[in-house]
Amino acid sequence: MTLPNKVETVIIGAGIQGLLLAFNLADRGKRDILVLDAGYWQGGASGRNGTLIRGGFSSVEWTGFFSHSIEQWKQLSSRIGHNVMFTPRGYAIIAESEISRSMLDTAYKNQCDLGVRTELLSNTRLRKILPAADHDRIKGAIHLKDGGTAPHHAVMKGALSALHNRGVKVHYQTTVTDIETTNGRVSAVFIGDHRIEADLTVIAAGAHSTELAKCAGVELEAAPFRIEAFASEPLRPLIYPAIALIDRMTYLHQTARGEIVGGSEIKGETAKFNLKSSAYVLPRYARNVVEMFPQTKNLRILRQWSGFLHPAPDGGPLLGPHPDIGDLWFTAGWTYGIAGGPGAADLMAKAITTGEIDSRMAAFSIDRFRRGKPCIEASAVIDNASAIA
Repeated sequence: MTLPNKVETVIIGAGIQGLLLAFNLADRGKRDILVLDAGYWQGGASGRNGTLIRGGFSSVEWTGFFSHSIEQWKQLSSRIGHNVMFTPRGYAIIAESEISRSMLDTAYKNQCDLGVRTELLSNTRLRKILPAADHDRIKGAIHLKDGGTAPHHAVMKGALSALHNRGVKVHYQTTVTDIETTNGRVSAVFIGDHRIEADLTVIAAGAHSTELAKCAGVELEAAPFRIEAFASEPLRPLIYPAIALIDRMTYLHQTARGEIVGGSEIKGETAKFNLKSSAYVLPRYARNVVEMFPQTKNLRILRQWSGFLHPAPDGGPLLGPHPDIGDLWFTAGWTYGIAGGPGAADLMAKAITTGEIDSRMAAFSIDRFRRGKPCIEASAVIDNASAIA
């Protein structure tokens, strides 16, 4: 492996964020890009997720950003020249309490105002779209018609191939060990003793982004958060749309092979860098799924895995230049990283190449907390979404 001594742009992290950002930069005419990743291909969060995609939330900020990402998902296969297998099968957000039902009313209004294809389900429509659910438990539901699923391996393979075709170098198992700063800006990264000078450095390293920020002498308001997911044995088609059970912090969908794939986020779950599966989350997840979909009660769990989110205090991403140092950008703080990947890459590449930061991206700026402008989101299935109400 031969590493250059100087590049225009270095991206640290070759998951969906780093690869799609590199692709969008290349699509805008930049070619002197180097993407580095300490792990193996699909070894990070981009290979350890539930593959659910939605563009509708309750807040204007989240819905504006993620609905843009949905539009990018629709175009992605044709743009990169590979089938990313995005399936817009719909996405249902289910409320089981009066508080959550009221939140859905606000979400529905904001989604309609922003042009999202959404439906506040009547009892009749609910029974048609989710015939297998225990309808007595449901107080209200929204159906996002353009939501769905996308397997991470397809988009990762497509993005990597597209970068190779454009001459962009991607190196896995290549650890950035230090970041050099000069006169108030990031000037280089180090791979051991090898120094790579860069005009711009972007950190897209998932749960390791905070640690890398410290190498540059700055802070990032996000921390690793460990989650677990599960896949059942296959069964006949039962659940068509992807599902978010807001009151249970549970998400799931049924794959084309018939497996039920999903997970539950539990308050107090550890944030240690440990990918070992546990017996802690499974009972809660199983109970949540079986209570809402009783026909799943005899299913066996065949696979269980863990991964890391990197949530900021409000659960939203951290996008753009760091306010305390020059030439250092981030796409970090992700909890919905697969869903938001194409949108973030598009808006970030535009901002980097033109200097214009789109308002949908500006809402998730790194300094929003010090400015007292968090983006609280009530419909996100994350433990800390209301941590700073």
